Amino acid sequence: MAYHEPLGDGTYRPSRRTLLKSVVGVGLATGVAASWASAQPGDRQRWAVDTDNAVASSPTVVDETVFVGSGDGNIYALDAATGDTQWTAETAGYVYASPTVADGTVFIGSDDGSLYALDAATGDQQWTFDTGDSVGSSPTVVDGTVFVGSNDASIYAVDAATGDQQWAVDTGDHVTSSPTVVDETVFVGSDDGTLYALAAASGDSQWTVETDRKIESSPTVADGTVFVGGWEQLHAIDAATGDEQWRVDATVVSSPTVADGTVFVTGAGGLLYALSAATGDREWAFETKSSLHSSPTVADETVFFESLRKVYAVDAATGAQQWRLPIGGRSSPTVVDGTLFVGSDDTHIYALRAGVEGSSTGSRVRLGTLGHHGDRRVV
Repeated sequence: MAYHEPLGDGTYRPSRRTLLKSVVGVGLATGVAASWASAQPGDRQRWAVDTDNAVASSPTVVDETVFVGSGDGNIYALDAATGDTQWTAETAGYVYASPTVADGTVFIGSDDGSLYALDAATGDQQWTFDTGDSVGSSPTVVDGTVFVGSNDASIYAVDAATGDQQWAVDTGDHVTSSPTVVDETVFVGSDDGTLYALAAASGDSQWTVETDRKIESSPTVADGTVFVGGWEQLHAIDAATGDEQWRVDATVVSSPTVADGTVFVTGAGGLLYALSAATGDREWAFETKSSLHSSPTVADETVFFESLRKVYAVDAATGAQQWRLPIGGRSSPTVVDGTLFVGSDDTHIYALRAGVEGSSTGSRVRLGTLGHHGDRRVV
């Protein structure tokens, strides 16, 4: 296990094992990652689109179109190559949730209390489903059903074609966590401090796990284990039984992602963690000195995430910074064909040169939680 001790300025001293794994050319042979490029957005920027409020929604990219919400109450469809607006759709509230696209339809919630289904090509409204409070949870679509939480304390299953309710499960508090569906089971957290495993077909409880504090984090699932954060710990839980496998002390409101046996997750205290998915042992940690709400994504062995001040690219094996930009916020990035798409508190939606050629491959994006791309699949 390689643990990077903070030097106090956002750089890290690698362990001997990490040092041997690192490429000498990045400056780690001296014991400190010497290359800390902090460019202006223009150095990597492909395009930027201004909205009238902060963009905390996470982009979804399907069929060369970027779909994303904004605090100005609009949902945007933008050309992925140019940023040109294809259409916008207006809601009556802040759009914090991230869109899901399935079978030519965009599904997204709004603080106006509604779940929207929009034609992906035109933005025309197909239906709306009203809940009793704001919808900050991002919907997940599996087998013709939309699963979403609401601040009315309920988890809903809605027919994707008609908008008719199939079932609803009440919890004890707001549901801002976004559901993840694997093997016909819906996994979702609640501010009542409980992680729920529900039968996708009926909403029947399969098991619940109670924690000490609320769960705003959205679960991810890999190799039969559910990973989810809370205000006290990050938990690894057996997906079939609900038995806890391990826990790590950290305040986590983001969604973890799993790639190549490693859990990558941001903590509200300013650290990006790389943990063994099997044991929870820390492989490395990267400090940002800023609160973290953005969920990381992994592409071509690089971890991308956003702090309230900057967007970072970090080597997935070593935790060494590759680059950073002064763009900050709560949006979770999505990488497609070498372009990183992310929203910002400065009211813009950005397309940035990621410095890699591939696309996001971690479990969060593959399962369609908080933004995804066209290769989304349920495993």
